[in-house]
Amino acid sequence: MLGQLAVVGMTVTDIYMAGQVSADSLAALQLGGSIWAMISLLVIGIMIGNSPIIGNYWGAGQPDRVRFQFQQGLWLALPMSIAVCCAILLGIQLLERLDISPEVFRIARGYLLPYLITGFMFPAFFAFRSSFEGVGDTRPVMIFNAIAFFLNGILDYILVFGKLGLPAMGGIGAAWATTVVMTFLLFAMAAYGRYAGNMKRLRLYQQFAAPSAAAIVGILRLGIPIALMIAAEIGFFAIIPMMIAHLGANVLGAHAITNNLDSLAYMIPLGLGQALTIKVSHSMGRGEPLEARQICLTGFKLIFVFALILGSLKILLRHDFAQLFSPEPEVQIIAASLFFFSAALGCFDSMQMASSGALRGYKDAKVPLIIQIIAFWVIAFPIAYSLALTDLWGEPIGVYGFWIGLVIAACLASLMMLYRWNVVSKSAINNPDEAIIAVAGQK
Repeated sequence: MLGQLAVVGMTVTDIYMAGQVSADSLAALQLGGSIWAMISLLVIGIMIGNSPIIGNYWGAGQPDRVRFQFQQGLWLALPMSIAVCCAILLGIQLLERLDISPEVFRIARGYLLPYLITGFMFPAFFAFRSSFEGVGDTRPVMIFNAIAFFLNGILDYILVFGKLGLPAMGGIGAAWATTVVMTFLLFAMAAYGRYAGNMKRLRLYQQFAAPSAAAIVGILRLGIPIALMIAAEIGFFAIIPMMIAHLGANVLGAHAITNNLDSLAYMIPLGLGQALTIKVSHSMGRGEPLEARQICLTGFKLIFVFALILGSLKILLRHDFAQLFSPEPEVQIIAASLFFFSAALGCFDSMQMASSGALRGYKDAKVPLIIQIIAFWVIAFPIAYSLALTDLWGEPIGVYGFWIGLVIAACLASLMMLYRWNVVSKSAINNPDEAIIAVAGQK
């Protein structure tokens, strides 16, 4: 959870620094950041597929298979790095076609170009991360990401505002800061895998296996549905700035403030959901489905309590948050109003994230993907679009319509996902032999 907060905290820092420069910088980073968020989350989703596989091997006491699976994750990272760079270039082409000012486009384009370097390293970083998390070692993620958060803040301050004799780069400087930080993270994770005492017995770099089509397909079979499931939700968030770009920099800036603080709060249920994935996969690897269900029930209660606390803070401190990120009065007014929707969204979304994290531990990803697509795109998006930009329901209400759609989608997804988890977890208990075989990937 702390590791996730540190990662998104870096993005929030970028947005904060850009907001102090100008409304154009804030809008540009929201657009560029949305494109990067969509790309990076697809990578994360695919690599997360490696974590429960490693967790099963770890729970079953098979360190040789853990090492082999880690190496296959690194092989998969190579073509993914190239794909990420191509996607970033495609995102820049998309920006050219939006109805935005030349200055906003210039900053957004300059912000995305350094991500060609960051993006090339990103899949390898997550190959390490998913492997460490799969064996239940979340400490390096927490420690290294915390260091990266502080390093990113310092570099943001220097590069955005032009300190220590360097030129002021504005929002573009924030992207270069991220590139330096990602370089640090990748080398730190690689060194941990080689020198950490608890990793030495796994000998991660020894007897390096050639690429295995079966193992890589196994990661993709689980990872692609997870990636698409994340994309179904995050894609909704990512498309909003594109849809409201014509409404002006103030609306974009207000959405950026609310969206990024919402993303920061979202990391708490996401981190706990990933913990459920790890714990459930370990329990299933040991052949203990009843323990897995009990772990999930405890996790669900904990996550919902966090969601209620965070929702209350969003409402109580909405004006303070808005003033912190932008000096523009109009931006502050819009952002403060959006925090009401953000609070409601967080309560539903937390349960959706908890149940989907638990289902990943059972290696159940295809049905959750269908649920996300139905909730967010088949049902909620048409409602959101018609409320925001058409007169079907009356006067268009702009960005508020999209946030109403997000709340509807999260509510539907959480209810359906919880029902699916209940069915899967009870089935694993009632048919333990079949569940163990399926989770172990031998079926």
